Amino acid sequence: MVRMARVAAVVVLASSVAACDGPPPDAAPTSALTAAPPPASAPATSPADLAAPPLRLPTAGPGDHCPVTEPRPWSDTSQASRVLGPGPLYPVADYFTDGVLQLRDQDRERDGRYTKKVRWIASGYTGPVLVRAARIDAPGAAAAAFAYTGEPRDGGHYAVLTGPETDLPATTTVSGPGCYAYQVDGTTFSVTIVFRAAPATTATPS
Repeated sequence: MVRMARVAAVVVLASSVAACDGPPPDAAPTSALTAAPPPASAPATSPADLAAPPLRLPTAGPGDHCPVTEPRPWSDTSQASRVLGPGPLYPVADYFTDGVLQLRDQDRERDGRYTKKVRWIASGYTGPVLVRAARIDAPGAAAAAFAYTGEPRDGGHYAVLTGPETDLPATTTVSGPGCYAYQVDGTTFSVTIVFRAAPATTATPS
């Protein structure tokens, strides 16, 4: 009997030691403490975003006729008398004379480029636009930029038009006399507008 009691005591003591060495019943599983956080979701593409389409400008050889875009009448004469292109975003043709951007000495920058005021009008369109410009008859550079909205992007000027009717103060910069073109892109359109730049011979809007 004494021997059996001693054996029982040893079994009870061993069980107690094993219980002390094991994890407490309320302990959280190790995997829960070290699990990696769920991966962050990719940022959503803004519905106002616009991927830049490739430039598809016409070309003209040196000395060739520059195929300028014919002006068209504008219905609201308080905004403009004529515009260039099929829209829905138009440069105001009143800043050109028969499709010619008049380059004056006072328009010339220190680097030799010419910067001219050329307003734009948007009608019937809301959303992103990208306006790019280039010389198409010889090496040279050009750019168009809105004055109070948008930013340089994708080799041009990018903006989001928030209303269907918008009047946009802007400038056009060219490297000198020559044949140039704008490419105007939106989510529903892509158009080109050709103009010529030449030394000023007549007055143009200020």
